[in-house]
Amino acid sequence: MKKIILLLLLTGLTNLFAENNFISIDTVYNFSPGSDQNNGQSSLYYPANIFGLPYELADTLVPVSSPEDLLSIGLNGEITIGFKNYKIIDKPGIDFIIYENVMWNRIEKKYFVEPAQVSVSYDGINFIAFPFDSATLKGCAGISPTKGKMVNIDILASGGDGFDIADLGLKEIKYIKIKDITEILKDPNHYYHDPTISGFDLDAVVGINYEKIFNSIADNISSHFASLKDIISQNPNAQLAFYNILGEKQISSKCKDYEDVINQLPNGNYIVIIKIDNSHNEYFKIKI
Repeated sequence: MKKIILLLLLTGLTNLFAENNFISIDTVYNFSPGSDQNNGQSSLYYPANIFGLPYELADTLVPVSSPEDLLSIGLNGEITIGFKNYKIIDKPGIDFIIYENVMWNRIEKKYFVEPAQVSVSYDGINFIAFPFDSATLKGCAGISPTKGKMVNIDILASGGDGFDIADLGLKEIKYIKIKDITEILKDPNHYYHDPTISGFDLDAVVGINYEKIFNSIADNISSHFASLKDIISQNPNAQLAFYNILGEKQISSKCKDYEDVINQLPNGNYIVIIKIDNSHNEYFKIKI
């Protein structure tokens, strides 16, 4: 039998990229979809489509569009996300980056943007918003294109919109709230006006400056492992599915067949989603 050497229970997906000197979001605390757009909101894709890295092939002329890689928040929609076992801390420069599918409009000779206001919090209750300019949209997320090929080369050259919590006088945060504000672009006099806007689209969020909020992984493994075993034993006929770190489905089975399934998979990191019922999924990340 292959040995599971690491397992962390998640609200979403556990961060996979700390060894690259940045981390990706792994938890959704709240999502209130807006109107006009629902791309990527199906449980087939969400929340896996916003965990992990920005779309590798995204650039100024090739934005993300697939529901496997993108969550449309919709007009006036709002999502609060974070890092289960990490907090963002203030250091010189930007502390986290938000990626959207901004693209260059070759006809209008300007960027097609769908902005969002960003707020942050340490306790998940008291949020402080980054100020923004409603004319230029400076200070918003969703105004800069993604350069996906640069992510693993130089994360600071990978595009997206960076935020420095020192601008708000903060030292650390755990929650990031993204609120769609694209309605301001419905004004035909606005420079970024476009009649086809349908709300902010979230690709990914990475933390640049961060600290773990527990002493060691070893402190957490045993209880999380017991949780997974309990869920499997209590729900033997529940459906489970394995996804790779790109969010691609690899295999599915019943919970009772879990150990047989992991013996069929190559070594690596996987996301396990267990469907308890129509409204309740459990998320795990394992390394086989």
